[in-house]
Formats: sequence, C-alpha cells, structure tokens
Amino acid sequence: MSPTVTITPGPMDETRCTFTASRPIYDGEPTVFACGDTPDAPLAQAILAVPGVDGVEFSADAFTVIKRSDVSWEELEDPLRYAVTAALEHSPGGADAARSAPGWEDPTNDDELYEMVSEIFEREINPSVASHGGRVELIDVQDATVIVRMQGGCQGCGMANVTLRQGIEGSLRRAFPDLRGVEDITDHSAGTNPYYAAQK
Repeated sequence: MSPTVTITPGPMDETRCTFTASRPIYDGEPTVFACGDTPDAPLAQAILAVPGVDGVEFSADAFTVIKRSDVSWEELEDPLRYAVTAALEHSPGGADAARSAPGWEDPTNDDELYEMVSEIFEREINPSVASHGGRVELIDVQDATVIVRMQGGCQGCGMANVTLRQGIEGSLRRAFPDLRGVEDITDHSAGTNPYYAAQK
C-alpha cells in the first residue's frame, strides 16, 4: 500500500491550476503531457482522460493541469478529484495484500484467474464504485483478458475509462502482472444515470 497522499490546489488562472502533493508522485524529469499522448504514468493517464483537460505538467511533487477555456474549474473539480484518487489509491486489504497473503499462487489458467479476479471484484472494486451508484460485472476471462460490463452510475459515465484503466485494470495488474488486459463490453450509450455525464 502506498502512503496516503494529500493533493492541494494552488495558483490558478483561466486555463492552468497547479496542485501540490504531500509526497513525491513523479520520479522523472519535469514533463508536459498533452491530450493524445500515452504517458507511462498512471496519474498522467488519469488526468488526461478527464474531459476538458488539454494537458498536464509534472514535477516531483506537483502537477499543473491545463484545461480548455470553455470548461470551468468548477466543472473539472469533482472529475479531477476522482481521477487523481483512482490513480493514487491502493486500498488496504486489496489486490496488493491479496498477492502477499500466505498460500498465494499465481493462476495457471483462465478458470483459476476468473475465481481470483472475482474475489478482488467483490472485496475491492465493487465496494469502491458502489459509492458512485455503480457496479462492475465480471463477465469472463479469456486468454488472460478480463471481460467486464459496467452498470448503474458507471454505465455511460464520462469517467468510465478512468475507472476501467486506473481503478479496475490497475488493481488487477498489481495482483496479476501477466494479465493481458481488461475489455469493457458495456453499451455506454444506453446509460440512464451516469455518475458524471459524458461531455458532448
């Protein structure tokens, strides 16, 4: 489990806001990532996935979010908080703890992986998304790829991809490094009560 980190917003103008972290969150050289980039940094990926964000600049213990001028900071406040939390959160008793528990053995086939993934869904993932009125159904595991369907507040949510990549896939990859990926088969266009409305 990672130490708890507190993120504090600082200087802000029309398009830029700097956030300072209570501990180092980035170990590379100061870097700017723009929309369309695919950084090998979970926090950068999560922030760039927030609709309305144009880019993010990182230093060791701070990051500056660059937004579109037609989106207000008030609109971005909750989605940014969600994205940062999803990227930094390592739940006690979750996937990290499961892997280090006595008797842990890596799964050798899809059936074993399904059973282990199912436990993590019930213990860690679904209790987390339940706070947003959502649930994630484990459909199958095929060739080490986990197939899921999002329900409730997760279906059609503008932050569904952050939940999928930073929350679900991040947790599962910590437990199962050989996981090939997570595939979402949700019909997000049919969502009736998304937690965050997708931007048009």
